[in-house]
Amino acid sequence: MTTRSELEQRIDSLLAGEVDRILTTVPYAGHLISEEQALDDEYYIRHRIETIKRIILTARIDALALARMIEEDYESSRLWGRYTADELNHDLLFRRDLHQHGCSNETIDGTPPLAATRNLIIYLSRRLEEIGSLTAVAYSLFVEWNSDRVSARVVNRAERHYSAKHVLGARSHVHFDKNANHYAMILDITDKLVGRLKDENALFDTLKELASLFCAYFQELHDVTIGQRAEAFSSPQPAPSERDLHAVQS
Repeated sequence: MTTRSELEQRIDSLLAGEVDRILTTVPYAGHLISEEQALDDEYYIRHRIETIKRIILTARIDALALARMIEEDYESSRLWGRYTADELNHDLLFRRDLHQHGCSNETIDGTPPLAATRNLIIYLSRRLEEIGSLTAVAYSLFVEWNSDRVSARVVNRAERHYSAKHVLGARSHVHFDKNANHYAMILDITDKLVGRLKDENALFDTLKELASLFCAYFQELHDVTIGQRAEAFSSPQPAPSERDLHAVQS
């Protein structure tokens, strides 16, 4: 039987590889942490708006998972309940930063989620029916791993580009997750649920699918911001009509 330490190592190896694949293969995904390309304002702001969308939309998944977990492993549900209560407030941190960029709550709330985000929620809803609360826990494992390993680098990059006040919320989020030891907490829950299921493949298959969904998200994020501008810039202008030419000549 796999120990918690062995499970953690396998998870870390998988996620490190999947996240590296996203950062190195999806256009501009790596520029959130790399100085090789200038930080794109539209891309960054849209990314932060979508972060809020995911927090709100996955809150329902978390609540449904809590109901399932109460039946599956009551002790784990105590931890999960506290964790999800914390997560409900994290959109406020990112809203504060977006306000510094001139984005109102009306703009944030009125922006529809990207198709990739909607597909993520559809997948989580379906997977929850298939394997239970481990679905939501796997998602949290993915995002908390990123918070633990990558998010601080994104915040530092944004602070250098904008200012400290533009990342107060995001930095508070990183510190909160670290101080609350969220990643270790989610690992504990994961270990218990995987042991109950006696099926590690359920976890790792879900993590791989989540990585693919986030890969699709970063591709779409690029396409609706940087890609869309590049396409508009490179589109050939329509040839002037005879009427236009006559007007110029006269």
